[in-house]
Amino acid sequence: MTSNNSMSLSDMAREVGVSRQAAARWHRNPRELARSTTPASPLRAVAEAMKIAVPEADDARPRYPRTVFVAYCQAVGFMDEEGNLVPEVQERIAQKKPGRWMPVKPTLHPGQGSRRRRYYIPHVSELTGLEERSVKKYATPGVYAERSFPAPDGLDEMDRPYWFLETIQRYRTRAQRAERSQPATPADSAGEQPHETAAGES
Repeated sequence: MTSNNSMSLSDMAREVGVSRQAAARWHRNPRELARSTTPASPLRAVAEAMKIAVPEADDARPRYPRTVFVAYCQAVGFMDEEGNLVPEVQERIAQKKPGRWMPVKPTLHPGQGSRRRRYYIPHVSELTGLEERSVKKYATPGVYAERSFPAPDGLDEMDRPYWFLETIQRYRTRAQRAERSQPATPADSAGEQPHETAAGES
């Protein structure tokens, strides 16, 4: 499998420790009716971003170039920059843990020569100091406009929202400016003269 540049869905499933059915969803995504932005096929979407033809994807037993599979795994967080399984996925495979996977670190955005990184809700939370629920809440366009966090830059192949670093930095800059422009509150000066002291002098 490693020496062959063409991989079947079963090959892919074995390599990252998921079921054959899960790999089939990467090939033909049944969630395409969920929302218009969901890619009809995650693997095809990655191949298109990389400008790689996938003629064998239309076969009865579909196959994809290994480069597309690796780029997909890097995009959703299964593999690191070198194309190796990340420790958390290795542990999940060793312990046969099922369940949905959320990247521990920002992932690589697929594309020809792309080195951009996708930041997910936990990563955004860590960078901005916002709670994860606040990122989810304030990232909704038109809601809580005074505290709104920028809408996601896109949805990944697993339909999860992500941001690029520039978007997060713009938010941080805007938040810092807003904080600096706040007028000083009288609460600070009041703290120097406790209410109890004033009462004792009267």
